[in-house]
Amino acid sequence: MSYKRFLPVLLAFVLPILLVYAWWGGFNPVDIRSEVRGPYTYAYLEHTGDYAKLPKMLEEVRGQLKDQGIEPGLPITVLYSDPAVVAKSERRARIGCLVPAGTVVKAPMQVDSIPARSVLAAEVRAGMLLAPSRAYQALADHLAAQGKGIRMPTVELYAASDNVMNMGVLTVEVEQP
Repeated sequence: MSYKRFLPVLLAFVLPILLVYAWWGGFNPVDIRSEVRGPYTYAYLEHTGDYAKLPKMLEEVRGQLKDQGIEPGLPITVLYSDPAVVAKSERRARIGCLVPAGTVVKAPMQVDSIPARSVLAAEVRAGMLLAPSRAYQALADHLAAQGKGIRMPTVELYAASDNVMNMGVLTVEVEQP
């Protein structure tokens, strides 16, 4: 068989997939560093169940904040359950947006804060669907080299890009042991 027979398949299918993966940030490096992050004040909704439902809940949070006259800041997610060991139906998280300190919200929303703390932060510029897997895998590899694992809870902050040609930046924070 000649490579010429596979060239059309390569050009028609494989190359576009690789280009989309690259555009979504699939080949972008994940930067891992130790630093002090926070404090954060955030308005949120509690979630129990499949983490795949969190993006839809974020839209609900934004809508409720706007309805209350509060401008939502960066999205923040606090994941309490490790998806590798906790059943989908039992996973717990908070999904919300950063807000100014002292903000008051109406139920069912709540406000909480995370103090400044020493964290291991993984940062990647990638599409929102791809970024978490890239960041968590890099964190897991980094910690495994030290004989450690990811400890919950984790804090995720996603700064969307203001340009359609660029992807946003996801930062995943894990408290330092």
